[in-house]
Amino acid sequence: MHVVAEARSDKRAAVLLQRILGDSLSAKTLERLAKQVGAELSEAPPSGQQVVVPEVAVVSSDGGRIYTREPGNGPGVHHPHWRETKCALFEKMSAAEPQQTDPCPLLPDTFRQVGHVAKIAEKAAFQAESPLPRQTRYEGPKRVLRTCLSSLVSSEQFGPQMQREAQRRRLYEAPRRVYLGDGLPWNWTLQRTYFPTFTPILDFIHAVQYLYAAAEAWETTDADRWSRYLELAEAVWQGRVGEVIEQLGTELARRQIGPEMELPDDSPHQPLVTAARYLNNHRQRMDYPRYRREGLPITSAPMESLVKQINHRVKGTEMTWNDPEGAEAILQLRAAALCEDGRLDDYLCRRPGYPLTRRPALANAT
Repeated sequence: MHVVAEARSDKRAAVLLQRILGDSLSAKTLERLAKQVGAELSEAPPSGQQVVVPEVAVVSSDGGRIYTREPGNGPGVHHPHWRETKCALFEKMSAAEPQQTDPCPLLPDTFRQVGHVAKIAEKAAFQAESPLPRQTRYEGPKRVLRTCLSSLVSSEQFGPQMQREAQRRRLYEAPRRVYLGDGLPWNWTLQRTYFPTFTPILDFIHAVQYLYAAAEAWETTDADRWSRYLELAEAVWQGRVGEVIEQLGTELARRQIGPEMELPDDSPHQPLVTAARYLNNHRQRMDYPRYRREGLPITSAPMESLVKQINHRVKGTEMTWNDPEGAEAILQLRAAALCEDGRLDDYLCRRPGYPLTRRPALANAT
């Protein structure tokens, strides 16, 4: 099952098994087994292994997309469409004791390099010089162990799954608890419903994306745009979100654009309006100096990495999944393989049919 979870396809898994073991199961057999085990994993009971309460508990959620088809219509792809996947990350972390002062009051160098920031914002880099490095970096807490979930179910169904996993990992008992997310509304609905005692934190990297786009629309030369971005990003990093919202509002008023005005997507003013709304909607989740004093994470880079790792198995050129059973099973299997608590190995060893596991006794015939 590990090979099926890691290989790009069941066919590649069959080839790998053949080359490694000199014998193999067919791709169809591997597909059938993956569907069975994947379906079972979603309902598998905890193994009973001892779980230690973490110093810092971090829950993150995000979404992805996979291409699916309607099954049962013969060869070929029928009714293809995109489906949203739900991914959740559960991290056990260790961190230093809370501090009285901000351990990193200045914007780190990683957010002051024009090429790197442009890559984050998924935009062209400004033709401007990055400021000299000042050896500024926020370390944050260190991950000890991660587990994860992935599924095609709705957010209403995914929330209870996340809650069970957090209980399983004893995250609700941690003295410091964090829920990290981007601006997707369903993230914060899940946080309010299932993780109300967790500190909600907006991923700083997503804020950077909006600030970079706003700076591009604000100024007319690349040098001024980069200078404006640095000013805005430093202010948000230091918790002065209200000041940035006020600056955006002043600039929009100068352009005679109201904060609630609906603009076409290609309007040159749209990035300013969008950034102002985004920051205003999430300002209560952007007290970054306090989060750093408390030794909490403020970026969802591990969550972004997990989505890419999930996508490595389920998303690619000409990769289309039966909706929903084929995709759901492989998402469950892939997530279990990426967990660092050994749950896939543990489940396979406990699963009926494993050589060292006693099969349930058959009922006596009457």
